[in-house]
Amino acid sequence: MNIIVSNIIEQNKITINFDPQDGTLSFPSVDLTTTGDIDLNPLILKLTDLLELDNKLEIQYDDKHSLADTDSKIKLVKETLDDIYKSFNQNILTENEIINEDDDF
Repeated sequence: MNIIVSNIIEQNKITINFDPQDGTLSFPSVDLTTTGDIDLNPLILKLTDLLELDNKLEIQYDDKHSLADTDSKIKLVKETLDDIYKSFNQNILTENEIINEDDDF
């Protein structure tokens, strides 16, 4: 079962929510402030915890004001988030392939 990751884009921050879709409680949100330097460490730490669940991420964006289209910094952050999520999902797929190969022996 996938984990839905909702990214709510606002003028000065992106709020990231995690919904495991299996009836368990959602994980605490991560806020990325987009003023000044952007600290991705809280997100990376959360994703590291999620690796143990062995579930792919399903990504959603809520950008009511189309800031990812009009604000170059927000656009760069969104592209970076997409790359991080893609890498996470590739890691999950790779781990599952290794487990399946081990089961074949």
